[in-house]
Amino acid sequence: AFTAIVAAAEIPKWKEEWQRVAELAKNEGQLSLYGGQEITHPDIVAAFNKEYPYIKVTSASGRAADMMTRIVAERRADKYLADLTASGPNGPRMLYLNKILDPIAPTFVLPEVTDTSKWYGGKHWYADPENKYIFMFEGTIVTTGLSVNTKLVSVGEIKSYWDLLQPKWKGKLLGQDPRGAALLTPVLILYHRAGLGADFVRRLYTETDITLFRDRRQGTNWLATGKFPVCHLCREIDKAAQQGLPVVDIAPENLKESGTIGGGGSSVLALINRAPHPNAAKVFINWYLSRQGQTVWQNVMNKKEVEASDSMRIDISKDDVLADGKRVADREYQVIGFLDPEPVQKLLQEILK
Repeated sequence: AFTAIVAAAEIPKWKEEWQRVAELAKNEGQLSLYGGQEITHPDIVAAFNKEYPYIKVTSASGRAADMMTRIVAERRADKYLADLTASGPNGPRMLYLNKILDPIAPTFVLPEVTDTSKWYGGKHWYADPENKYIFMFEGTIVTTGLSVNTKLVSVGEIKSYWDLLQPKWKGKLLGQDPRGAALLTPVLILYHRAGLGADFVRRLYTETDITLFRDRRQGTNWLATGKFPVCHLCREIDKAAQQGLPVVDIAPENLKESGTIGGGGSSVLALINRAPHPNAAKVFINWYLSRQGQTVWQNVMNKKEVEASDSMRIDISKDDVLADGKRVADREYQVIGFLDPEPVQKLLQEILK
């Protein structure tokens, strides 16, 4: 009897808890994931199922805004179908405001997940005002959002966002219309970023005669053909450059106000409350945020989705992280978590009549 007591004492508490959760998850046998490729990509689901074949994963994949609207609509119809969601940081805001999320830290069981020394800055980061619901697992450097036509502008000509207000650029700037829901994030970052703020955003849209576009392809096309020399929020510049077009993104190190993580660039994980499979969700959260899970996620996003994605975990290899989003070792970055969109929406409505 004495040896049995000693043996029981030797099993760490977390191991007992993990065995209990895994057993309950086996009984549930199912898991429901909602979100973008960062959580629903077949390779991520396959890697999880290799470890936990007894949990059948169903996933609903799509744009963050559509997924969140869907979850809210299901709840109104008294359907509790979703367990977890992952998307960009402002995605789950609607769920947060509707009190549809549970705090996520109580689900952390594995020591490598709970140990904050394994994460950037020695802490867990969140994108909600209470720092407990929307967990930031991605710490990719935020792009500047600025690109130029290399036949008309040399990259070194723009060293600060404030340079865009110089008279020489008047009438020559192109920008994506920030009034669409998904587009707000880069403008949110400008608004909330030290050294820029409301004054800069107001002047950018009122003093420069900026031409706004809604169609992404049109914007990139106008930049590439030289109709405009500088663009804010033109997309797929890398792809255009690979096709031999004279366009390039201004890299973060070339701009005075860059060097931030988060905002639009960092994916988050959130636990839906009244989840139908709470233990399977717990198993997935711990696997996903573990070294193994984050290595799989990072590899899929950079290699398959070709989207620069750098995990907040600092104990995994960064060899597969695309150069334009990779954190530089020993450099300090400002982490932008929660960004309140309301003052920005108000300002944009006022200045973009």
